[in-house]
Amino acid sequence: MLIPDKIDAPRSPGKRRADVLHLLSTERQLWIASAADDRAHLIPLAFAWDGTTITMVTRRTSRTVQNLRKSPHARAAIGSPRDVVLIDGPVSFMEPAGAPPALLALFATLPLNPEKVPGAIGVHLLPRRIMAWRGLAEIGDRTIMADGHWRG
Repeated sequence: MLIPDKIDAPRSPGKRRADVLHLLSTERQLWIASAADDRAHLIPLAFAWDGTTITMVTRRTSRTVQNLRKSPHARAAIGSPRDVVLIDGPVSFMEPAGAPPALLALFATLPLNPEKVPGAIGVHLLPRRIMAWRGLAEIGDRTIMADGHWRG
């Protein structure tokens, strides 16, 4: 028997923004979705947040990189089905050899450190739209970032 979710009062957009920023600063795993040639692809990746951009590292031969080179837009998901954060935005790539020291330090925090794993490439996701909701009470007003600008 399914038990309905407890209905809490919805958080303000500002509170949801603070919660998302906390999650981005403390979580280290996300799901990233890409697609090309009518084929969707979804995988978990470790990530780091620098306050503006989500940085992931993966192998340059991966299906994710192949898809993103054809269609440089992705959706990332963090959280659980009861506390959802979806992040949409364009992606770009960074060759580790050309990365500035601050980015190399960020790469070093990830499991697939390009200094130790040949064939790795940095993938940056720039959030342009973020949706966050915790239960049904927030789903109607879930967009907390649109066109790269925070609400609330």
